[in-house]
Amino acid sequence: MPTLASAQSFDWAAQLGKPLSSLSASLGQSARCSTGSVAVPVRWVNKDTVLTDDLLDPVYSPGAGIVRIGGEPDLNNDYNDERTLSPEKLSSLHCSIGREASVQAYAFEDRIVRIKLTYDRCESRQMRKSTFLSTPDNPLVYEACDGVDLAEKDFDTALFESIKARNAYGYNGAGSPGMLDFKWSGHMSGEYAPSERAVMWSVGCSSRKEVDHLIPPHHMTYRCLIDVENSDPARWSATAIYELLRPGTFFDDVDKRLTAMRLFVDMPAERSAARAIRPELQTMVDGIKATIAARVSDKKAKDSAVSNILGAGN
Repeated sequence: MPTLASAQSFDWAAQLGKPLSSLSASLGQSARCSTGSVAVPVRWVNKDTVLTDDLLDPVYSPGAGIVRIGGEPDLNNDYNDERTLSPEKLSSLHCSIGREASVQAYAFEDRIVRIKLTYDRCESRQMRKSTFLSTPDNPLVYEACDGVDLAEKDFDTALFESIKARNAYGYNGAGSPGMLDFKWSGHMSGEYAPSERAVMWSVGCSSRKEVDHLIPPHHMTYRCLIDVENSDPARWSATAIYELLRPGTFFDDVDKRLTAMRLFVDMPAERSAARAIRPELQTMVDGIKATIAARVSDKKAKDSAVSNILGAGN
């Protein structure tokens, strides 16, 4: 089974701007990779919907977000949890690296703009045939990540030491996502500050759900170390590490450090990609807006007709 050995000192940021095939080839036998499309969500649309520079979630609809159960439907909002757009020029690569981690890379015109590294920390990972969905002529094989390994590894220690050497990291609030609770390695200012703020919502101590459910272990607490390197927007990166704390006499002691995730973004390229797919996405959103306007108009016409009938004089 592939291991994480070659990825310990792997230069992830240097893969930004390269083809997906280059990343796959660079990982070599350390990884098992597959390519796919990118589904951009278009769940909520209303008359005020606008498109942002967030490549993976660009549709913003003010006032949306509540699904009504019962009562009159909200004709001004159009919600479909499964509605997406898959632009032809967007593609993705998923790689498993041993039993410890997985990688998701996103590319525009086959040039990588974002890489997310998630530390799955499986006890074992193997290909397995589905008992229920396979047929003799068409066996369905999937990758199974079993168990949780909460041992601190060499790559956890090496990564923390490199972060410590820069001495620009901080902590969020007791493991809870926080935007203002830690020291930055730089400042969110300038041309790409909005992009940084949007990206930071996806940075935190959250790994595979099975890992999250076991942290912190019994009789321990934890905090989330976050390090951001934003001196070069084209090589922007962030790292989140669980620090498991054991109660001490005066202060809690760090028992172990477990890396949760790393993120690498070429912000100028990602913004350009978001704007390049905007015309196609805008056409889709405009069509939904037209449908909303038509049904609102139809409802008003029907209500007016009923009112005229009921309010008619003798």
